Amino acid sequence: MASDRIELWFWEIKDELTGKWRKTRYRMTVEDARTRHGDNARKIEGTLEVRSSAGAGFMLGHLQPDRKEK
Repeated sequence: MASDRIELWFWEIKDELTGKWRKTRYRMTVEDARTRHGDNARKIEGTLEVRSSAGAGFMLGHLQPDRKEK
């Protein structure tokens, strides 16, 4: 069974031209950061946000109000 837990972090990204590090304005998973920025990304500790997937544990039908027949 796949985990529905998603761990997102803010990252510092190194500009290859200037050598300066900047903080991202959005969170990414470790996999996304490595894919996009390779070794030029480092996780900012203390910025973890844990989310669960939208469909975890329930079906869409549970979100609709009960319909009573007349």
